[in-house]
Amino acid sequence: MSYYTVRTPRPPQQKQKRRPAARRRPINWFMIGIIGAPLFLVGVLALIALIGTLFAYNAGAIVFFSTPIPPTPTPIPRWIPPYALSIRLFDPIRNESINWDAAGDVWADWIAMTLTEAPDFPVPLDSTAVQVYLSERQAELGADRTINLDEAIAAVVNAAAGSSATIRVYHNDTQHIVQSGESIISIAWDYGIPYPYVQAANPGVDTLSVGQSITLPSQDVLLPLAIVSNKRIVVSIPEQRVRVYENGTLKWDWLASTGISSSPTWAGVYQILSHEPNAYASNWDLWMPDFMGVYHPIPNADFINGFHGFPTRGGSQLLWTNSLGTRVTYGCILLSNDNIAQLYAWAEEGVVVEITG
Repeated sequence: MSYYTVRTPRPPQQKQKRRPAARRRPINWFMIGIIGAPLFLVGVLALIALIGTLFAYNAGAIVFFSTPIPPTPTPIPRWIPPYALSIRLFDPIRNESINWDAAGDVWADWIAMTLTEAPDFPVPLDSTAVQVYLSERQAELGADRTINLDEAIAAVVNAAAGSSATIRVYHNDTQHIVQSGESIISIAWDYGIPYPYVQAANPGVDTLSVGQSITLPSQDVLLPLAIVSNKRIVVSIPEQRVRVYENGTLKWDWLASTGISSSPTWAGVYQILSHEPNAYASNWDLWMPDFMGVYHPIPNADFINGFHGFPTRGGSQLLWTNSLGTRVTYGCILLSNDNIAQLYAWAEEGVVVEITG
């Protein structure tokens, strides 16, 4: 048996058409420069940051150099006074003391220099800071009372230098609404101000009517001198007695005599204004030993009422030696010669005298 191979003819191959080769674009070096320059700069900076710590060998040790970080400044400790600054206010009219002691962390802000430790010299204060503090606290006194800021600042500054601060409280003028049956004299008596002072504060007011408003001058017009705050003399017209106090303690309690009804001793708060060993009252031809002036019944007048011992008339007649305890004088306060001699030596000018009616 014979075999043969039958070949299946292949289809004729078609010739493929060659595509023309793509034309290459030229390299745009300008665009590469624009894009590459920033990238190169970023890369350089990154490289610098990566190797920002340089090191060198020094005697076998590696010393690193890095960009220094500025240290945080350490705050300087400030000296805070461990004690309060004592500030005392005194109202001589009401015989009232008020404490405004400033704590150490409060008055530390007033110190006019930076202190890191307790100084061995008086502490200087900033007057403006003190004024702000006093001005804020002044409202606590109410509308009818005030302080003199210049006096008060000086007192506080002196206290920081080692002395105590005492600030005087003053009273403002006030208004009074006239009630039925009142007169200038009765109103003045009730407020403890001699009536000529009320007349002077209301010029042109001759008569009063109910509901009318009149001005009452501050009682401080009768205390013109610096106040001696630890001494006080109290005169009781109803009891006809004089009581003397020192540091709040009764020192003497004496029988006395005050003015007659037609020439009364006027109730109010005054102070010792003068000392005269033997004063002369020309109106009554009286010589008055150990005389101490207390108040002027009439504003700006030379006439003055005060304390004295048994007076003499005509150079020989001794008066009122047996009248203590009754109203016999022309407005002054009469004491025995022994008692007035003690008071004359004890009461300096500025001591407050309170006369109660």
